[in-house]
Amino acid sequence: MSNRRNAVLLALAGAALMLISVTMTWVTAEQLGETASVQSIEVPGSQASDIVTAMGLVALAGALTLTIARRAGRWIIALLLSAAAAAALFDTLHAVADPASAAAVAVGEATGLTTTAGSYELGAGPWLGVAGAVLVLLGALLVLLFSHRWTDKRSSKKYSRTASVDDAEPDEFDLWDGLSQGEDPTEERQQ
Repeated sequence: MSNRRNAVLLALAGAALMLISVTMTWVTAEQLGETASVQSIEVPGSQASDIVTAMGLVALAGALTLTIARRAGRWIIALLLSAAAAAALFDTLHAVADPASAAAVAVGEATGLTTTAGSYELGAGPWLGVAGAVLVLLGALLVLLFSHRWTDKRSSKKYSRTASVDDAEPDEFDLWDGLSQGEDPTEERQQ
């Protein structure tokens, strides 16, 4: 579970869950009062939280960048992923703890007043957002704990003629990069 592929997949899955969560219903507000044109509204995550969408995009970009980053870059990306996950986690848990606050703007638009609804019910959206943020955080943790062990054949071949031969197996990303540079990944194994 400590290789680059797993860290990237965790962060990608988490980012996807965060982005999917904002399309789902986070809060259903009911009993809006006599001034409202409807008595029940569903508040999607995109309206309940701007932060989760933004942090989902940050996590998606970070996970994709992680595939090509070198040692120092991986640490920076891991810190950014951690910050994005923490911000999204805080915001989704705030919506879970205070659904009235998360739905306040939508309720105000429906009623034309600053009053609150009679009742609030949580949907699956914030829970999916929490799960996504936790996955991104786990991916960042893998990067912080294990990225120093990941091979980086590209840097040793390109920039150092005196670099020692690395006995570790290259990961899938290194093999694909080698293919795009015209290298045969089976060449070393045939000798």
